[in-house]
Amino acid sequence: MNEMNILTDLLEYKIMLQKWYNHALLSVVNPEAKALFTRLRDDETRDILNIQQKLLRKSTPANIIHKIFPAKPKP
Repeated sequence: MNEMNILTDLLEYKIMLQKWYNHALLSVVNPEAKALFTRLRDDETRDILNIQQKLLRKSTPANIIHKIFPAKPKP
C-alpha cells in the first residue's frame, strides 16, 4: 500500500467520523455533550483539510513551483 492509498483511506475514515459527529449533534440535548461533539467534529474537519492538502501536494508534479517561480530571473 503506497502513501496515496493510505492518505485516501484515512481521508474517507475522517469524513465518516465527521458525518457521525454531525448526526450525533442532531439528537444530543445536553449542552456539554453538544459542545464536546462540536469540538470533535471541528477537529475532524481540520484533519480532513490537512489530508486533502497533502493529497493535492502529492498529486502535483514536484517541479511545478519552479515553473511558476523560477530560481533565476529571466533576463
